[in-house]
Amino acid sequence: MRGSRRGVLLAIGLIGVILSGVLLFPGAWAAFSPSLPEKEGGVSVNASSPGLVPGNDTALLAEPLSDDDRLESLIAGASIPLLEVSVEQICSLYDRDDAGLQSRAATMSSLADGYRAEAAALEVSPDMASAYAQFFVALDEYAAAATLLNGSTPLNRSVTDDALDHLALGAEHLSEALQECNRSPAGNPDAPTVPMNLTGEPALLFPGALQVGERFRYDDARGENTASLIVSSVTSVGTFQTSGTKPTLYTAAPGNSFLLVAVKASHLGHKGEGANTRFQTPRESAFTLHYAAETYRPLKAPGPTLRGGSYSGVLLDRHESVEGFLFFEVPEGLDPSHAYLEAGIGKESPVWVLGRAP
Repeated sequence: MRGSRRGVLLAIGLIGVILSGVLLFPGAWAAFSPSLPEKEGGVSVNASSPGLVPGNDTALLAEPLSDDDRLESLIAGASIPLLEVSVEQICSLYDRDDAGLQSRAATMSSLADGYRAEAAALEVSPDMASAYAQFFVALDEYAAAATLLNGSTPLNRSVTDDALDHLALGAEHLSEALQECNRSPAGNPDAPTVPMNLTGEPALLFPGALQVGERFRYDDARGENTASLIVSSVTSVGTFQTSGTKPTLYTAAPGNSFLLVAVKASHLGHKGEGANTRFQTPRESAFTLHYAAETYRPLKAPGPTLRGGSYSGVLLDRHESVEGFLFFEVPEGLDPSHAYLEAGIGKESPVWVLGRAP
């Protein structure tokens, strides 16, 4: 009965996220649910057509949307399909519909990948950085649930409970992303602008930030497996080249350089009573680089390079580990002592300062 109750509570939570999105962003939701045409003097008029005033044939050009606005609309628009397939997954779990589970897992994975690609193409302001990060963490949680339910892992109570936990965390972070949009100037034009200064004392910006080489330990959502994450080194280069039969040379844009951040994730052990001993490490999209009032996302993993391998999130079993570089394109001359790497891991967000102040 515990699992049934968990499923009901999760479904209620998912519905709550949808309702919160409607209340927080009526304008954004209207873009995905346009109103029906109205009739004026027997002639149909599309009430949702922008830029047209009745009795005036002159079209008013709408102000171009900023990337902050696009992100807000993307988060609002992504919520319904993600939450809908989540509820369908819960129904399939309790109906023991394995075929339905696998099909919907593929749909969920495709949705997460698509929304991740759309968001990655946006250059948002620091005001929307938190919403941006929460959205990526939510997508990672949905992708992790899809990985557990896609048929590659034998289903048992522990695996399904773990998948439910990932769905719940996905809904939670999606709700946080929606709320962060509402707190930002893009979602709340009347909110005062708070100036950001990331050139001050590192300890004042991210109190308790870890140093390069320090280990962050954490448990999975059910507390059954323990893992660690370490930022082990930082290197700045102007170019790098992939290895293999068809090498590709990457060259930073003028005035920029590449920052290579070495990350290692390890499965430290299983401590629960459940049968699931596998641990999903953070994906590349879970990491955000903060520097000089700007945020940077990792480049798409280029694969093996002459400087080392690329970091990528994977499923680890006990005592396994994965390591590699995250690749960022940043301003040339970036000072690592004022740069911070944040990792979105479930409910936690550890931060490393990438260099020591002189």
